[in-house]
Amino acid sequence: MFILIVGGGKVGSYLTRALITAGHEVVVVEKNERKARMLERLIDRQVAVVGDGCDPVVLEGAGLERADVVVADTGDDEDNLVVSLLTKRKSKARCIARVNNPRNRQIFESLDTHDPVTVISSTEIILDVLQEYVNAASNAPAVETLHLFGKGDLRLVKIAVPQRWGLAGKPLSAVQFPHGSVVVAVSRRDHDFEIPTGDTVLAEGDEIVAIVKSGAAERIFDLFAAPA
Repeated sequence: MFILIVGGGKVGSYLTRALITAGHEVVVVEKNERKARMLERLIDRQVAVVGDGCDPVVLEGAGLERADVVVADTGDDEDNLVVSLLTKRKSKARCIARVNNPRNRQIFESLDTHDPVTVISSTEIILDVLQEYVNAASNAPAVETLHLFGKGDLRLVKIAVPQRWGLAGKPLSAVQFPHGSVVVAVSRRDHDFEIPTGDTVLAEGDEIVAIVKSGAAERIFDLFAAPA
């Protein structure tokens, strides 16, 4: 199978190596010559075409018309959209596109209703995993361990925002979380899930999902149990 990858970053490099190991023919289009040469040193094979993947001439020169699969894997959704459009217009290849902003998914999927672009969103994948853990939990205490990573030094925990909590209604940046903890998601009372920023406002009934180092879970429990 011939696979054309547009974007020679970390994901593209690992994907290229894995596909070549599996016996596939791979060409990578990368506009940054330094990244292209680094990729070839990593793969120990000449696989890179230096050029802008949004340029139809570059894509055609890389073998777009005979490609079985085209992977749009740049860090820019607009570039990935252009690559997807060109793939649909100039080849019969299956198109796989990386989407950095989940709100753009519908745009990609609407390009071809008969043979839709396969959209990969790392943000949505993370949220789906978190949602699965949260939905599987029942009768949860204030701090609940959802998952252990590695040797148990890192935990994925869910923290309920208690009633009459002094910091409810204030932004997340106002909460002094203990060292060794990172908030990765907020589950709202209406079951909406979001990746928070410092401006995210917490409310009673919300649940915070955080990754914590060993010992930090107990300090978070104290934070939410004590009046602020």
